[in-house]
Amino acid sequence: MQIPGRTTATRQGADCPYVPAGRAQAARVDRVINRIAVIVGQWLMALLLLAGAGPATAGILDRAALEQHVHQRLGDGYTLGERLSQLPVWPVFSRASGKPSLHAYLFESIDIEPVRGYSGKPIDLLITLTPAGRFIDVSLIKHYEPIFQSESATRELIDFAAQYNDLTIDHDIQFFKAWSKPSRDETTASLHGVLRGTVSATAIDRSILSAAVRVAEAGLDDPSGQARKPAPGGRIKRMGWVDLQDVGLIQPIEHSNAELERAFAGTPGARRDAAGIFKPGALAIQAWAMPVGLPQVGRNVLDPDGWLQVHELAQGDRWMFLILDDSRYRYTDGGKDAPRLHTVPALRQDDQTFALQPFPYEHKMRLSGRGSGVPDSAQPRLFGTAGDSGFDITRPFSIESRVVRSDSEGVATAVRFEHPFPIPEAARWLPKVERPAWLHVWEQRRIDLIILGVALSLLTVGLVGQRWLSFPARRLSWVRTLWLVFTLVFIGWWAQGQLTIVNITSALEALLHGESIDFLLADPMSVMLWVFVGITLFVWGRGTFCGWLCPFGAFQELISTVAGWFGLKRRQLHSRLDADLKWLKYLVLMAIIIGVMVGSPFTPWMIEIEPFKTAISMSFERAWPYVAWASACLALTLVVYRGFCRYLCPLGAALALLGRVRLLRWVPRRSACGTPCQTCRFRCSYQSISPKGVVDYAECFQCLECVSIYQDDRRCMPLIVEARRTKQRVIPLLAEDRAMAWSPSHESH
Repeated sequence: MQIPGRTTATRQGADCPYVPAGRAQAARVDRVINRIAVIVGQWLMALLLLAGAGPATAGILDRAALEQHVHQRLGDGYTLGERLSQLPVWPVFSRASGKPSLHAYLFESIDIEPVRGYSGKPIDLLITLTPAGRFIDVSLIKHYEPIFQSESATRELIDFAAQYNDLTIDHDIQFFKAWSKPSRDETTASLHGVLRGTVSATAIDRSILSAAVRVAEAGLDDPSGQARKPAPGGRIKRMGWVDLQDVGLIQPIEHSNAELERAFAGTPGARRDAAGIFKPGALAIQAWAMPVGLPQVGRNVLDPDGWLQVHELAQGDRWMFLILDDSRYRYTDGGKDAPRLHTVPALRQDDQTFALQPFPYEHKMRLSGRGSGVPDSAQPRLFGTAGDSGFDITRPFSIESRVVRSDSEGVATAVRFEHPFPIPEAARWLPKVERPAWLHVWEQRRIDLIILGVALSLLTVGLVGQRWLSFPARRLSWVRTLWLVFTLVFIGWWAQGQLTIVNITSALEALLHGESIDFLLADPMSVMLWVFVGITLFVWGRGTFCGWLCPFGAFQELISTVAGWFGLKRRQLHSRLDADLKWLKYLVLMAIIIGVMVGSPFTPWMIEIEPFKTAISMSFERAWPYVAWASACLALTLVVYRGFCRYLCPLGAALALLGRVRLLRWVPRRSACGTPCQTCRFRCSYQSISPKGVVDYAECFQCLECVSIYQDDRRCMPLIVEARRTKQRVIPLLAEDRAMAWSPSHESH
């Protein structure tokens, strides 16, 4: 029997007590949404069938395109040679002198060192590099970066790559914020970055430098003799002789004849140097010492071949020193072939002496010191410590000069001079270990990372103490609203920390090709968020991210909140339709993953079902179709609460699957939940609670509304019933009974 004017729970699929007048209208809306879902499902299936239809893009220019590039960028006086056999590199010849001479190498980065960008696909650049290692031209050829698909956005990447023109492979190159002012000198370059494209900019930087270095190291055929390999020892700062002297890396050693004679006085070696006695004021020892084992010294002072010799000798713990010697007492090892008057060098540190072994040096000097008073007759003499000496260049030391005089019978007499060799901040000149490119980005974002780290810590505390956070309901409402604003404004628009299915597809694509996923480290905010989300998936499930940390999800929820303030009420779908629509997101995810695995050209288009890039990363600065789609997804939440998140989001589907390993059933339940109480089910905006009161954690967004109801004796039916029973058990007393109960005679008993 049915009471007129009311519906009963026996109506099939009923979720809440709708009035009969609205039943037909609700059914019509459900049918329309169901039809839309069928159309979307058919569209996704079509894309899925087409996933393997297109071949993977090659990204290699033919000869005609390369010749056109040479003429456009270099002019008509240059011609393209035949592709070399060692690498896919084309020589470019100049006809300026009448006969062809090698001018540069032309190659695509994707053929030499393919580096994956944010999309998970390599970025292709056409690089023109001189045999000496200078970039003549760097041009962007092709990319798949999702944020930079428009013409204006691609121009940002083109302009970023063009900054490498006229730099060299030896430059210390760093890029900073998009609005930073570029600067460069002979050895360093500071470039402006790309707004919202740190991962893409890092990939371009690695593509250019890695490909160029590999070409330089290949030892390609070069009739001009200009080609060279990059000098070992990392990047240095170009310095002149005076500059090196000013920082203590080159120091003079001088002793006059009179000084030596005074030192030898009273010994068998006294007055055994006639030339010195004749010219007491002249210099007997004149030399310049320098630790050429330091790249900053060796690469500035020696020619490339000389530095290679020093670098090969300076293995293990051996330290190499060069003495530019113009002394009458020539520096030598003091062996049997030493002249009658000579000097034996050594190092002194902490009362310990380190002998120096001579090595022949037959190369040229890049810096001669002629302009600083070094005579043309000065000869470079190379010395090195033993390989296991334990000498430490960063600690105070002295150069000891043992001056030797021998008589006609070969009897030698020696005196010692010690020359302190202070190098201020010596550690700064040690060879620098090449740091990963992403580490520089992390240092730039350290303030944002600190803020995010503090925020995630507070969120963890709040979710662990969910009962305190969720009750009273007013506290939960204010805290959640403020947090969603923080998520949208800071994590989303400011810090660009919107996690996306692209993070998963790019990693999957790299792994399928057997490559590293370290390119993802160039986005530190996403890395920190993914680590946190990965941990919380095992604890609470997908809800921590989807309910608290997704900027686009926060955007939708804030729109719904504001709409509610103006009286616009959203509606819940029929439970069966809601359950059917929730399968759509898994179909979307399946289509995208299969597209990635088969290398479909349609995959980037399928990924665009996510409006995150438009609404969050690009702040709606995209072509109108993308803006229209993002706006539609946001408008949908006015009718169906967070409809995109619940029914279409592929990232949400992936997290829901991963969240199946959840360890906790963290939503508190009573035996009366579901039978007979349905309050939490009706109040759940995500429709993630079954009629039996079971929480579907794969669809739960951890909004804590049910946890709040669980503690509220004005909303939780079991608590309300219990309160009524308690009130009924209280038996009221008559006035005379109360008087008797509190009389003194009763108290005395």
